Amino acid sequence: MQLKAILTKIGAENTFDVLNIYWENSVATLPKNGPAFLKPREIVRNREWGGLAEEADKKLLTAAAKIVEDPGLEALAWHCYRLLFQHTDYNQMTKWPSMDGALGELGSAFYLLVAMAMVPKVQEVHKKMGVDPQITRDTCQQIACFAGNYYHMTGGRLGIAFSQIFWLRHYVAGRLFRLGRFEYMLRSFNSNIKVYRHRESGHVLALAPDGVRYNRDGFVDGTAGVEDTKYGWTSSLSEDDEAVFGFPFSPLGYTVKNKVLLSKQSWECVLKQGDTTLDMHIPAGGSMSLAQCKDSMQKAAPFFEQYFPDEPFKSISCPSSWVFNPQIQQLKLSSENLARFQQELYLFPAPSSGQDGLWFIFLQDDFELDSAPRKTSLQRAVADFIEEGNMWRGGGMFFLTQDLPRFDKKPYQSRWPSLKNVLSIHEGATD
Repeated sequence: MQLKAILTKIGAENTFDVLNIYWENSVATLPKNGPAFLKPREIVRNREWGGLAEEADKKLLTAAAKIVEDPGLEALAWHCYRLLFQHTDYNQMTKWPSMDGALGELGSAFYLLVAMAMVPKVQEVHKKMGVDPQITRDTCQQIACFAGNYYHMTGGRLGIAFSQIFWLRHYVAGRLFRLGRFEYMLRSFNSNIKVYRHRESGHVLALAPDGVRYNRDGFVDGTAGVEDTKYGWTSSLSEDDEAVFGFPFSPLGYTVKNKVLLSKQSWECVLKQGDTTLDMHIPAGGSMSLAQCKDSMQKAAPFFEQYFPDEPFKSISCPSSWVFNPQIQQLKLSSENLARFQQELYLFPAPSSGQDGLWFIFLQDDFELDSAPRKTSLQRAVADFIEEGNMWRGGGMFFLTQDLPRFDKKPYQSRWPSLKNVLSIHEGATD
């Protein structure tokens, strides 16, 4: 079966190099009775576990029928399935061809059918681990989240964005789990900040990395290529046998230009680059009440302690996301949930492009202010904020698991004023 002929037939011959890798292997392993994920019973089951509405069945089943009628399309679907789930070294999913030439308005369902094939794989790995079936079901429902994104970005089509397909590998690997409102996976903390806790008072203080340039307001300089040449400054971080010297992050998400000394006798480093952490991800859709956030985080820590006992961790974190941009505190949203959630965390500045998270907010491949949808209060608030001339940023956060009993009491931000007094931190200092 010739890949070039199949691609030429659907008008996608220019993607031959993208799909040629492992093609012969896929052809050799194609099941005689066709891929299971294209069988009606399997489609309905995967759709239901993936959280899609029953009304999607008609289009999914029609698309699958058209695929299996054409041996070339069937082989191509099997090949994409194997590239995604078997050949994890492959990373060219964003270059896969449109299937509209072969399936018309059902073309986008082609890749959604492939994506939905993750369901039995996730079920299998979770069953071997002994994971609660409800957690398995919740985890699989990321398919509906991705399909929802695609629906809104395309004006109502059934499918999945190429840019999100790779993410499904994390679920199949048994590393990423949805626990309540949020998803988590164990990863190395890849931010080069350092976090310290006072051994007696329990105060927590994060220090900026060495050699990072910040602007006048304490955010990483150079967002969207704009540099603060007049007031920008560069942080330093050093230590000797007795103390650590550096510039603190306010838990409100900015850097203070006031160097501090932390005695090693009194302060213990509790989080640094390379430490294992629970990496948090926030699926689209659903509210984010403080009760939901607390419930999720308090479920996550014991879950990973139980199922991954050989990978101890002390924190829940996210090194960079639009969700942890402190500018959200300035937006006029219909709900205070997101702002209130931020107040429970230790926020810190992260490098930003000026486009951070705009894809997730507006679902435009290339953000354009004039054409950006303003259907939700978040879309309206962010668009207005940018239109007023503000530079949009991202931000990072961490929350130490030791502090989970104090979640909903603002454990870091509420103690910031007293910590500033103890360490003689003066906002806006020049030395």
